[in-house]
Amino acid sequence: MYKTLLTAIGNMLTKLFELKKTQVENQATTEIIDDKKDYKKATNIAEKIIEISQKYKQEMTFADKLNFSHLVQKFQKYN
Repeated sequence: MYKTLLTAIGNMLTKLFELKKTQVENQATTEIIDDKKDYKKATNIAEKIIEISQKYKQEMTFADKLNFSHLVQKFQKYN
């Protein structure tokens, strides 16, 4: 009777250690997925900012227009 109980407790502990090991192994993958979601949100916000800024491009100084256009092109290149 005690032998069966000890075997069951041993198996339970083994399963818990395996679960913890799997969680640690998958942690990096989970972090990458979460970061990717955050980057996508940030990209969507940046696109909205660009859309709003395009409306006021004519009111910018010449230097700001050039800099703005250059930055938008760089953003679109990497997006």
